[in-house]
Amino acid sequence: METVIIEKLDAACRQLNTAISLWFSNGDPVSIHTLACSAHQIVHDINQKQGGRDLIYDSLVIKDEYRREVNIFFKQAYNFFKHADNDAYGTIEFKPYLTEFFMLFTSMGLEILGSQPDPIRSAFNIYYGLRNPHLLTEKGKSGWIDRISEENRKQALRLPKHDFFEFYLILRRQYLTNTEQANSTGV
Repeated sequence: METVIIEKLDAACRQLNTAISLWFSNGDPVSIHTLACSAHQIVHDINQKQGGRDLIYDSLVIKDEYRREVNIFFKQAYNFFKHADNDAYGTIEFKPYLTEFFMLFTSMGLEILGSQPDPIRSAFNIYYGLRNPHLLTEKGKSGWIDRISEENRKQALRLPKHDFFEFYLILRRQYLTNTEQANSTGV
């Protein structure tokens, strides 16, 4: 069996992309959450070592005196899904919508660390932005959704998320192919 060398950020990207792909295809929410949280933990740790803040666990919008309580809330499901040492027969009330925050902040964290969004992360960022424009800053809107025409926004919002994902990936491949052809012919 072959050995593969993986860097931490590459592992985070792979985990996040798998979580996003599963999310778009309505996969298992526990698996999606665990992958997204694992990716976020790596990105958070690296960002923190570089002196950065403003991911989920150290967000500048949370007062420091409430940070511990907020982090316990955000980490509760993730810890439950990966450990059984203290509660081998426990149960949890899981809120799958929290996973979207981990995917969003991990994607943003990867950008902070210099990793530009690939097609899978871009699809999630745009889809999330289209569905939740009220949560985005002007910078978020300009980076993710303002470049999309109003007609295309409306069309995208009518699509179920799995159809949006497939459609986005097809359009992106076509765009890249057309761009490469134009560049090679000097057009």
